[in-house]
Amino acid sequence: MKPYYAIQPAFTGGELSEDVASRVDLDKYQLGLKQAENAIVRPYGSVHKRPGLIYCGQTKYPDKTVRLQEFNFVTDLSYLLEFGDKYVRVWRDGQYLGVEVATPYTESDLPKLRFVQSVDVMYICSSTYPVQKLSRYTETDWELTAVDWDMPPFCDVNKDTDCKITPSGTTGSINLTASKAAFDSDMVGDWIKLEQYVEGREVKLNATNGTSQSSPLSVGKTWKFISHGTWTGTVYVEYSTDGTTWKKLRTYTSSNDYNPQESGDVEEYAKLRITASITDGTCNASLSAYPYTHTGYATITAVSSETAAVATVTKELGDTSATADWYRAAWGKTNGYPCCATFFQDRLVFGGSPGEPQRVWMSKTGDYENFGIEKESGTVTDDSAITTDFLSRRACAIQHLDAGNDLVVFTEGNSWTVSGGETVTPSNITPRNQENYGVSEVAPIRIGNRVVYIQRRGSIVRDIGYDYNTDSYIGIDLTLLSKDLVNGKKITDDAYAQEPDSLLYFVRSDGVLLVLTYVIDQKVYAWSHIVTDGHFESVASVNSGSNDDVYAAVCRTVNGKTVRYIERFDRDHTSVSQQDYTMLDAAIVYDLDTAAGTITGLETLEGKTVRVLADGYLYEPMTVEGGKIILPDETTAKRLVIGLPYTMVLEQPNWDVGNMESGTVQGREKTVTKAILRLKNSFGGWIGPDASHLEPILYDPEAMELGEDVLVTGDRTVDLHENGVNTEGRTYIKHETPYPFTISAIIRAVTFLGETE
Repeated sequence: MKPYYAIQPAFTGGELSEDVASRVDLDKYQLGLKQAENAIVRPYGSVHKRPGLIYCGQTKYPDKTVRLQEFNFVTDLSYLLEFGDKYVRVWRDGQYLGVEVATPYTESDLPKLRFVQSVDVMYICSSTYPVQKLSRYTETDWELTAVDWDMPPFCDVNKDTDCKITPSGTTGSINLTASKAAFDSDMVGDWIKLEQYVEGREVKLNATNGTSQSSPLSVGKTWKFISHGTWTGTVYVEYSTDGTTWKKLRTYTSSNDYNPQESGDVEEYAKLRITASITDGTCNASLSAYPYTHTGYATITAVSSETAAVATVTKELGDTSATADWYRAAWGKTNGYPCCATFFQDRLVFGGSPGEPQRVWMSKTGDYENFGIEKESGTVTDDSAITTDFLSRRACAIQHLDAGNDLVVFTEGNSWTVSGGETVTPSNITPRNQENYGVSEVAPIRIGNRVVYIQRRGSIVRDIGYDYNTDSYIGIDLTLLSKDLVNGKKITDDAYAQEPDSLLYFVRSDGVLLVLTYVIDQKVYAWSHIVTDGHFESVASVNSGSNDDVYAAVCRTVNGKTVRYIERFDRDHTSVSQQDYTMLDAAIVYDLDTAAGTITGLETLEGKTVRVLADGYLYEPMTVEGGKIILPDETTAKRLVIGLPYTMVLEQPNWDVGNMESGTVQGREKTVTKAILRLKNSFGGWIGPDASHLEPILYDPEAMELGEDVLVTGDRTVDLHENGVNTEGRTYIKHETPYPFTISAIIRAVTFLGETE
């Protein structure tokens, strides 16, 4: 029988599970791979050997894990932050800048950290420690401080009406006495809010010749002024918000013919007084304040018992009367601190604390560190801070916040949205429940108008986005056809590199790095995986000009010791010279002014067997001894790439072309006799029906011996091993040498055994 030629024109199905090996009915099956190890699928169809990892430096502690995070200062200037046990270090362009800042975070705290950034300030949440603010002042001047809130948010009002707090004064340092247990030592440093009913009050002034003033009067809202008598002169009603600086609120003038009577409102708590300048007669004036509820604030400085505390007043109290309407600070040692944050409609938004796990707090508009509530004519202003709860039948703690057109709130059991179609205000905010899958502690990633997140138990990757047809947020399980990559494992970290290929990176709990090519508007989501001589522990993408550089924290064993390196994936190249590519891990790249044969500075690879690509020529494996290697035969080179080799494996799923005249081709004995590989800038590799029967992919051997450019673009035909008879019709490609390898299509020639035309 003549061979049947079938082409796989693209690989955008990505790596598929064994359970999908018979799903020939799926479109993704026809474009999929059974294995894609150390490979990356491009969104337009081809698959290539992943780039190597260039060594940048060691982490501070070789025996402790780190967390990598981008600090995006401006469009063309970003930094890599190395968070470790009680420190953060700053890197730029793969170089440690020598900047280290102390942090409160231990190694075990690192997975809980959440970040949100505004220009040169990054807010860091952990739920365990006060919200920290990492500020960049210059390249080498960084500072981490706990945020000093202009006004923090508060819990709900005290619910025990028998528990009243009595202040000893209204300003300065005061004592707070509670009628029942209300204080504990963890409250030291926390704010407390007291609401007190203040009765109506009045001050009077009997003014005669000369200038005189009344005592100040505290006014919460409405005031009233009345004068009597026959007098000539001017009377003022003055106001002050601090008790020191006074301004004229009203002016009344009489020439023995006028006695004013007027009332008005103040926009905020103020002190009012009467000032009179009389030239004739007597003016009897009174200024009254109507009853109101006064809100005052204090910071607790000491706690001596459950019923006694000392505090410093930060905003004057109404009086010294007892009140049951008091509020604890929402964040502190007692209630914990927010676990996540984002920006939404020019507000800094925090979500979920141990004490209030379903609550979201939004700052005042444009005033990120102020959670105060302002009133105008008795109504809360639209720019005031907002507090709202996301309640469902199950108590699901908030884990993450993400802001696009809408605010997306991810909890342990579901997701919510707050519409951004209109301005959110204290009186206009409506949470809407969306999906009910829940999310893990790994941060979701926004890509365009969709968000990719890890489902609660950590082994399913989903996306979510708005759907016009259903007027709701929906998504899909992106791992549904690739369960072999995640079953029994958890995803512990992630990152997204938009350029050049829209790639998501996921660190798996066993140290394998998963890669997802994600262009959902083209229905492309293709998996592959990366392994190295060690374990991946963290990953971050950092903007660098026209590219996104991907950094990884890798745990390796070098010279019998555990080390942790920060390494960067090499960027994409289009060069036809093999020397321009870095296809080795923990690689060190040399550009020497003078050719050398003894290459030093390799202590980070001590005792390791490395490959050396030097001036276009690939040497046999060498072992690093004493931090150096010596090129054989007294050869020298200027441009060298030295590092750890890795192997790419590609395997196609069972061959299928649909039903033929005699029915399905599945289960029938067949042999792939020939493979035609459509390559671009490639060299090296083996191919066969399986891992045990491989044939070399042939190129020009003389070019390699001469150190010339050897990369090939075009078709390469390989006759496969004659013993490759099976019922699968698969093709297996193995690539071990440190050369690039990109394949855009495979044409298989298949012959069915025992059949004639």
